Amino acid sequence: MRYKTTGKKNIQPFEPPCRKTIYHTREDAEDMIRHIAETRTGRMITAYRCEACGFWHLTSKQK
Repeated sequence: MRYKTTGKKNIQPFEPPCRKTIYHTREDAEDMIRHIAETRTGRMITAYRCEACGFWHLTSKQK
């Protein structure tokens, strides 16, 4: 049995509105923070949930 294709679908990749690196969970973001702390020196980095896209991002800004 052969399946007919209806042609190419133009599916655009998901791009969050904030254009920052996204982490799907807080744990993923904290894993990256630990990796950065082990390999670099500098500012303290924290994770926060973005109100625009709902994913987690990293920041070095103080509250």
